[in-house]
Amino acid sequence: MKIETQPREDHQVKIVAEFDAEIMEGFKRRAARKISQETKIPGFRPGKAPYDIVRRMYGDDAIEKQAVELLIDEQYGKILDAAEIKPGAPGSLEEIISTDPLKLSFIVPLAPEVTLGDYQSVRKPYEAPAVSDDQVSEYLRRMQTSYATAEPVERAAEKGDLVYYMLSGRLANPAEGEDAEVIKDGPAQTVIGEDTVSDKDWPFAGFSEQLIGMAANDEKEITHTYAEDDSDEKLRGREVIFRIIVQSIKALHLPELDDEFAQSLGEFTTFAELKDSVAAQLGENGRQEYDQKFFDELFELIAAGATIKYPPQVLNEEKEHILEHLKEDLSRNNLDLETYLKLINTTSETFMAEQVAPAAVKRLTRSLLMEELGKAEKIQLADADVNAAVNGSLRQLSTQPGFDPKKVNDRVVNAIAMDAVSRLYNQRILSRLKSIATGEPESTPEVAAETPEIEVTAAGGEAEAAEKEAAE
Repeated sequence: MKIETQPREDHQVKIVAEFDAEIMEGFKRRAARKISQETKIPGFRPGKAPYDIVRRMYGDDAIEKQAVELLIDEQYGKILDAAEIKPGAPGSLEEIISTDPLKLSFIVPLAPEVTLGDYQSVRKPYEAPAVSDDQVSEYLRRMQTSYATAEPVERAAEKGDLVYYMLSGRLANPAEGEDAEVIKDGPAQTVIGEDTVSDKDWPFAGFSEQLIGMAANDEKEITHTYAEDDSDEKLRGREVIFRIIVQSIKALHLPELDDEFAQSLGEFTTFAELKDSVAAQLGENGRQEYDQKFFDELFELIAAGATIKYPPQVLNEEKEHILEHLKEDLSRNNLDLETYLKLINTTSETFMAEQVAPAAVKRLTRSLLMEELGKAEKIQLADADVNAAVNGSLRQLSTQPGFDPKKVNDRVVNAIAMDAVSRLYNQRILSRLKSIATGEPESTPEVAAETPEIEVTAAGGEAEAAEKEAAE
C-alpha cells in the first residue's frame, strides 16, 4: 500500500492510498462471495457460486463496487495508521481515482489544535459593581407596586396610576417598500413613572409620562426619534409615530414597607431581613452579569493571542447543538423553528449566518481554549471536592417537582455526576484565569487526585436529559 498525504487549509488532510493488485483481487473474490450469499443464483447454495458465475451474472462493476466497500471497511484504520493521522471526526471517501491499480482518496478531518500563546501576560482588571442603596430602594419599590391594590378612578391619569391603553406605532418616514408598522395595534398597560428611571420603560424611556393628563377614551399621537445607539438596531435614528387610546385608569394603593409587609412574603420576620436579602440577591445578579461580560472579554483577549484550528465538521456539530437547544426551548412555548423565523422576520439562511454561526464559533473557541487552559494550568480536583459537587447536584435534583427516585438509575447518576464535575472543573479554570488576568498571586495547589478526563462541553446535555427523565 502506497500512501500520500496532502494537508488542506481547512484543517483536514487528503489521503491518497494505492493498493497492490493482489489485495484488490482478494477483495473482489470476497465481494463475489458476499453477492452470492445475498442473492439467489440458480443451481448454487448461498455463498457457493463460483467467482466466474457471479461475474457473468452481475458484471465487473458490481463486484468492484462491493470490493471497494469491503476494502474500506477493513483497511481504513490501517490507512490512517500508515498516514500517521489521528482524525478528529469520521473521514469520507472523496474519489475512486482508479481501479487498476485501485487508488482511493479520502478527506479526513483532523483533531482540533490549540496553541495558547502568552496568555499569562494578558491583564484585565476585575471590578464587579457594588449594589447601591438606590438600587435596593428601587427594587423594593417595585415589590411594593406589585403587591398594591388597584381602584378604578374617573379622572385623568396621574403619576403612579395603572393605565390600560391601546398602542400602535409606525415609522414616520418609511423607505420605499419598507413595512411602516413598528408596533401592531394592541393592548398594553403600565404604571406611570414606574420605569422612567431605567431603560425598561417601553417603547422608549419616559414613555409612561406621556399618559399623564389623559382620561378614559382620550386619544393621542406622539413622535419619538430613537438614538443612533439604541439597543434595537432597526430603530436607530428612526422617527416613530405612536398612537395611544386610553381605556381605563386605576389608582394604586401601596402597602407600607414595614415588618408586616416582609412577613406577608412568608420568608422574613422583619423588613430589615427583607432589605438585606434584596441587597444580597441584587449583588449576586450583578456579579453574575459582570462575570459573564468579564470572561467573555477575557477569552477574546486570550483567543487573539492563540492559534486555534478545527475542521468544518466540528463547527457544524456546534451549530447543530445550538439549533437543537433552540428547538427544545421553542417547543416548550409551543413553537417550531419555522414559525419562530417568521416571527422575527428572517430566513433560515440569514438566521444561520448572522445568529447561529457566530454563536457556534464563539462557543467552540471558548470550549477549546478552556480544555487547553485546563491542561496548561494543570487544574486538578480533589476527591472531596468531586464528591461534594456530585452529592450537591443529586440533592438539588431530589427537590425538583415530580422527582421520582425510582428513575434515578446508573445512567442518570453518571450523567449528573459528569455534569457536576465538569462545572466544578470549569469553575477552577475560570478562577485561575481571573487570578492571572488581575495579577493576583497564585494560591498553593491543594493535594488532589489525578485530574479527571473531562469533556468540558459534552456533559451538560446528557445531564439535562437525565434530569428530565428522573423528573418525569
